[in-house]
Amino acid sequence: MKFRFAVLPLMVFAATASAESYNSITTATYENAEYPTTDLDTFDIGSKYYFAPLETMGPLKEFEYIIDTTNLYGNYRYTDYDGGDTDTMTLGGEYFAANGFMVGAEVTESDGNDGNTLSAGYLFNPNFLLSVHRVDQDNSDAENYVGARYNHSLGGTDYIGFDFETDDDFDTQSLSSKLFKGLGNETWVAVEAGYVNFDEADNYWNVGAEYYFSKETSVGAGYDERETFDLSVSHFFNRNVAGNMTYATNNDTDVDQFLLGVTVQL
Repeated sequence: MKFRFAVLPLMVFAATASAESYNSITTATYENAEYPTTDLDTFDIGSKYYFAPLETMGPLKEFEYIIDTTNLYGNYRYTDYDGGDTDTMTLGGEYFAANGFMVGAEVTESDGNDGNTLSAGYLFNPNFLLSVHRVDQDNSDAENYVGARYNHSLGGTDYIGFDFETDDDFDTQSLSSKLFKGLGNETWVAVEAGYVNFDEADNYWNVGAEYYFSKETSVGAGYDERETFDLSVSHFFNRNVAGNMTYATNNDTDVDQFLLGVTVQL
C-alpha cells in the first residue's frame, strides 16, 4: 500500500512533465494554386501571443479545444496573380476576465474593402463559451453572428468538441466538430467534420483526419463537398520549429494547390 501511494505522485509528475507549454505561435506559409486560367501565389505570415502559457495535449501542435487565454495577434497576406496583386493586414486581440466575460476586437485593411469585428462572450465554465460578433465591412452591410463552443471531456486529454454559429437572420448556420483521442504508445488521432447550411445556395460539408505517429510527426487527409482532396504532413524538428506541406487537388475543376509552411512556437 505504501508503495502504491509513493508511485502515484511520480506518475502525476511524469504526465505533467510530458506536456510542453508555449506563449506564442508564429506561422509563415507559401501557397501556389493552379487554376485553368491563372495561377495564384500567396505568402502569409502571422503571429499570436498568449499572456499565459498554453499546454499541449500531447502532440506539440495540439492545444485545448477552447482556449480562454488573453491574446494579441497579427497577420499579413500577399497574393500575386496574373494581372495584379492584393494584400491584407489583420490586427486583433481577445481579453478573458477572471469572472468569465470575454471581449475581442479585430481590424482588417485590404485593397478596397477594410473592415472590423467586435466580439463579446461569456465563459460559463472551461467547457462552454457563448459569444456574439459584429462584422462591419466597407462594401457591405454590418452582420451580426451568435456562436457557441462546447467541449466534452472523454478522459485524460481526449475530448470531442462542437462549434456552432449563425447570423442574426438565420440565413447561414455552420456546425463543426473535432474528436481528439490518444491511442497509446504516444500516438493520437484527430478527426474533424464541418457542415454549413446556406439559405439560398448549395450547402457545404467537409471531413478530415490526422494521425500522430509521435508528438512531433503527423499525416492528414481531407475531403469536401466540392470534391477537393488534400494530403498533408507535419513534423517538429525540435520543440520550437516545425515544417508542414499540403497538396490539394480537384479533378472536377482542374485545380491543384501546394502549400509549404513553417511554424515557430516559443
